[in-house]
Amino acid sequence: MRAIVHSIHSQVPETIAALNQRYDSILSLDSHLDVSLGGDYGVYPEGLRTIAKRTSVHADLRDVSGGVAALKAQSPPRESHPEVIVAIPERMLARHASDVEQRLPPNLRTADLAESISSVVEFLRTTVGIEVYASPPKGLTALVPRMRVSGSWLLDVDVDYMREMQGECYTQIRRTAPGVLQSVSNVVRFIADSRPETITISEVMVSAIRDEASNFSGFRRALKAIGYEIEEHGIYQNDQEVLDGIAVCREFYDKVSTRLMIAHMDAMMRGELGGFEREERAAARAFFRSRGYSV
Repeated sequence: MRAIVHSIHSQVPETIAALNQRYDSILSLDSHLDVSLGGDYGVYPEGLRTIAKRTSVHADLRDVSGGVAALKAQSPPRESHPEVIVAIPERMLARHASDVEQRLPPNLRTADLAESISSVVEFLRTTVGIEVYASPPKGLTALVPRMRVSGSWLLDVDVDYMREMQGECYTQIRRTAPGVLQSVSNVVRFIADSRPETITISEVMVSAIRDEASNFSGFRRALKAIGYEIEEHGIYQNDQEVLDGIAVCREFYDKVSTRLMIAHMDAMMRGELGGFEREERAAARAFFRSRGYSV
């Protein structure tokens, strides 16, 4: 059994593709739904593309494991598609639904949060082929029997899913009272009981990986005790490199890309993407050059 540690979550789909193994199931533990389906990552400088793709990892897991069923012109038979499940804390699911709601035109918004959540979950299930599992409040132990009978499966862990890791990950969740996020002990217990043959781990700070006294190192020792061999793949040189990349990608998305999407929303809803794409490419070149990147 192996556990492969990455710096950036978007490195994981590439690792899975390189393993060249068919999985019946992929279960991802995360505090975010990384399900962006579009976007031209070519507008980002090459050195930032891995970081920029953090927002689409769960959709990419679906893609690398068989394709986004409703978005593929030539889709393989359904039985060839492994199931993809994302376990996400209920409060973070609600936050995602609220964010989606705010990006919609006013006439398409609803004031009912439960309805928004239901709409997001249904869209991901029917269009993207991803099942959402709200944990907490649901316990991970309820998934053990299901994973044990699924045949070959992979567990993907973004460390920000765990409460104790918030000081050691790149995207911290604030107000992490008990019950908001899962605990390290619950995740370790789930792994011990369900025994995935492969675990991918990501979003842990380099400083935490190298610090034997860190919570992450404790997590790593617990996995070793269960019988996992720990590997590293694509670890960055230092945390500042990652944090700077995240900051500039977020600034571009918030100040440039999102504003253009809002301006072109009506046309995009009609399937007319050309105007937005042309303006985004031009704006991206100007923005990244102003930040010192070669494009």
